[in-house]
Amino acid sequence: MKLDRSTNAPFLRRAINANFRVGTAANADALVSFASKNSLSETLRAEALDLVGAWANRSGRDAITGLWRPLPKRDRQTAGAALQSKLADLLKSPSHVVNAASIRAAGQLDLQSATPKAAAMVRDTALPGFVRVEALKALATLKAQMNDTLQFALADKDEALRKEASRLQAQFQPKDATAHLKSVLERGTVGEKQSAFATLGTLTNSPAADQIIEQWLDKAIAEEIPEELTLDVLDATSKRMSPSIQNKIQKVEDTRPADDNLRSHRECLVGGDAAEGKRIFFEKAEVYCLRCHKVNGEGGEVGPNLTGIGSKQSREYLLEAIILPNKQIAPGFESTIVTMKTGATYAGVLKSETATEIELNSPEDGLVKLKKDNIQSRERGPSPMPEELRQILTKQEVRHLVEFLANLK
Repeated sequence: MKLDRSTNAPFLRRAINANFRVGTAANADALVSFASKNSLSETLRAEALDLVGAWANRSGRDAITGLWRPLPKRDRQTAGAALQSKLADLLKSPSHVVNAASIRAAGQLDLQSATPKAAAMVRDTALPGFVRVEALKALATLKAQMNDTLQFALADKDEALRKEASRLQAQFQPKDATAHLKSVLERGTVGEKQSAFATLGTLTNSPAADQIIEQWLDKAIAEEIPEELTLDVLDATSKRMSPSIQNKIQKVEDTRPADDNLRSHRECLVGGDAAEGKRIFFEKAEVYCLRCHKVNGEGGEVGPNLTGIGSKQSREYLLEAIILPNKQIAPGFESTIVTMKTGATYAGVLKSETATEIELNSPEDGLVKLKKDNIQSRERGPSPMPEELRQILTKQEVRHLVEFLANLK
């Protein structure tokens, strides 16, 4: 079958990544031109724009292979010039995903000319909430038109916009933030309360914020708050140094059963954001779950196919698989470590074996066939899923991943 490279997603994703990594002005122009083509996948177009926006600040981990390959220092003006030439058209795109990625990149690249359009997008109630949120974030990055725009956003009907406005108010209007956050904790939705605790946690020099947090910590200890807020309350206390709060945090830790394998992360079982969990699963280069796991036909085969996992396994099982991957390895996915007589070492899942050779599926090398006559030693290894995930991922990210996986029905 002939490969149609104009629509083949894996090929296009590699081409996008290659243009980003080469990093010349011509490559930046190519990425922006690609993003401007309305006939192409909006997901890939947004991915191209995200790389343009991150031109000078991208992680050194390769987005395709997951390997650590740091890039040299680059001037964001190169990408800024490329984006500026087509920004007006991108913001008129029929794709809201592209609109959001475009204004986000404009903020990251400090395109001050985008300020009026970003402010107008925040106030445009016909736009989806996630687009307006990205426009508000862009204004904050550009440090422009924030006072009036924040007041408008705080009173808007869209919850996502209100949450982001509350977070930014602590940065731009700290004197007004605490009273507003207290009100949110009294009357807001669970999502707004979670966001309010995240913002309170950043107000480290505020006695008023300390008082609010300690009051909610008391409620958490008395089990008088929804489970969905426990992690958020504990996170908000993490930078508090007062002896009173520290003693109460220790009290929480002392109540965790010593024989509970999930004791350090039980607060991650509920309250996550499935959409954010999906983004982590598909896009976070540091873990890059998609390299090993398949969901709805997309991804690798080194680990179990996770399509429909939420209807087959409990949240406790999913959490344990993330933070303690060697506790229970799914049948058929045990890892094998092979050392060749040449000294080369291969690690992966054993896919097949004959009298003369074995075949491994390795995250690094793909499918590898090895002659048994050339093998020096062979042993069972740990799960291909690294134990270090619980160090790489924050508890909030773990909670989002659990929510995403639990909703794969």
